[in-house]
Amino acid sequence: MSSNIVPGNIDGSFPIAGQDNSSQGFRDNFTAIKNNFEDTKTEIEDLQTNKASTSSNTSFNNYTVSEAVFKDTALTIYPQGTTSGTKTLDHANGHYHTLTTSGNVTLAFANWPSSGLGRIVLDITFANVAHLLTVTAATLVADNVTGFNSGTNIITVSTAGRYLYEFVTPDAGTTVLMHQLGKLYT
Repeated sequence: MSSNIVPGNIDGSFPIAGQDNSSQGFRDNFTAIKNNFEDTKTEIEDLQTNKASTSSNTSFNNYTVSEAVFKDTALTIYPQGTTSGTKTLDHANGHYHTLTTSGNVTLAFANWPSSGLGRIVLDITFANVAHLLTVTAATLVADNVTGFNSGTNIITVSTAGRYLYEFVTPDAGTTVLMHQLGKLYT
């Protein structure tokens, strides 16, 4: 954003000492100063409104932050609770979702980034080996996913417990790549 403040519209050589000066020169300078103050106020308010903040949440509205170094950061955990049925893993809710099954679960996805790479980790506890996990037809499942049936898109675990799955999309959810992180966590 370029500034609208124009210091050049103020006559710095006015008034001239030791001579009678026209009042128009004073009016012109005061008008220029007033206009620059108004522009300054607008630009400062814009900076205050649109700045990155260390004391509140900041949205970059899908703009790129580049050449940044992050240290001591955390991911948002989105707890889905103990549940069954269709569960939506919403990228806007965070990159780490947890749930415990109380029956069969079918996964859906929402709000993947429109460009770039989207990633969600699902930390799921199967309370019972009879509980099934169904993934979408758009999900390409890696060969390391224990108990996956490619004919039905259903995952059946042989041992109840905690499993981690990662879902990644490079194309806004048209294709979702899935793999298992580790095996069974006990």
